[in-house]
Amino acid sequence: MHPEIEEVLSNFDVEYPFPSPLVLQNAERILNYMDDIYVERTEKFEYTPAESLYIMWNVEDLEFHIECLKNGHIRYTFRKNGVGKAFGTDTIGNFILRMETYLLSGIC
Repeated sequence: MHPEIEEVLSNFDVEYPFPSPLVLQNAERILNYMDDIYVERTEKFEYTPAESLYIMWNVEDLEFHIECLKNGHIRYTFRKNGVGKAFGTDTIGNFILRMETYLLSGIC
C-alpha cells in the first residue's frame, strides 16, 4: 500500500465509515501514476464525509481536482489558469488516460 494511503488510514477517525477497497485501490493507482511521472506534488489525499478520498494537484498552470468515489469511479475537474476545461466521472482506467493526455498536451 502506498505510504500516503497508510498515513490517511493511521489518522482515520473511527467515527466515520472506513473507506471502501475501491476507494483505496483507485487512490493508490493515482498516487503510483503521479510518482511514476516524477511530477512534484504538495497536496495529499484527504478523506471526505462522502466516504471518498480527494486531492487537488497542481502541475504548472494546470489544476486537477480528483476524488475517488466509493462506487469505484473517479470524479474530476481539470482547470488551466483557473478556468475549468474538463470535468466528469469515469472509471480509473479511462481517467488515467484522460489525465495523461491533459498533462502531455498542457492545453486542457
